[in-house]
Amino acid sequence: MRRSRWLLAVVLALMPIVSCTRGDGCDLCETDDDCQDETAPVCTVFSDGSQRCGSGVGGTTCRVR
Repeated sequence: MRRSRWLLAVVLALMPIVSCTRGDGCDLCETDDDCQDETAPVCTVFSDGSQRCGSGVGGTTCRVR
């Protein structure tokens, strides 16, 4: 029983990391090539220091968990 709980905890902890690799707006990125969304085509540095996919024009707000 403990082994299955540990495995479940690991899977749940890794879900946000895996879900941030699609290149949609506000997803983490390193280069413009990581961004796939038409409305967020460039990798932009946000005020918290993170690099995320954004429009590169005007202000963009991302809600992160």
